[in-house]
Amino acid sequence: MKIVLIHGYKANSTSHFYPWLRDELRRLGHDVVLPDLPDPESPDPEVWTKTLVEEVGPIDDETIVVGHSVGAAAALRFLEAAEAYSTPKACLLISPPWMIRSDDLRGFFLSELDFDVLMWKASRFVIIHSKDDDKIPFDHAEKYAAVLHAKLIERNNGEGHFLGEKYPIILETLKDIIEEKIEFAPGAVIEDEYSEIE
Repeated sequence: MKIVLIHGYKANSTSHFYPWLRDELRRLGHDVVLPDLPDPESPDPEVWTKTLVEEVGPIDDETIVVGHSVGAAAALRFLEAAEAYSTPKACLLISPPWMIRSDDLRGFFLSELDFDVLMWKASRFVIIHSKDDDKIPFDHAEKYAAVLHAKLIERNNGEGHFLGEKYPIILETLKDIIEEKIEFAPGAVIEDEYSEIE
């Protein structure tokens, strides 16, 4: 499995839980791509997307994209832009911000994502968000869960914004995603509103 880890604002590949998660996933035999994105103190969404497309290459049904914080917004933009040979297995968003207006980050939210298209860019979406996150309110995760028809994993065990060095819940969630068999087309879990029409 190719697993793409996308760091957040003012971070890099050696920050927070990223090195631990990379090493754990590689120990399990997975190919992990964890690029250092340019100018993380003042990130440009177009530059980040271009860098991800170049560093990751084409994606397919053996790919999982993981984004943390602003990296979650970058993950969604990457899914829109990436060359895909087939639908990626999953996208995991950790503490994703919804349409924030910060001067440093508003570029990620100036143009609306097309969620009607985006929800087809991965076979499933999963979100992990802590109720005690002091940077991104929990209702941001609820909004993403609604528009992406995502599974929302609610935490309230002191994880905050997931800025520490190790979070077993993230690794366990990824293991579950990896082991899950995808036996349906993307979007098949969405209720068919026209099933009664002959």
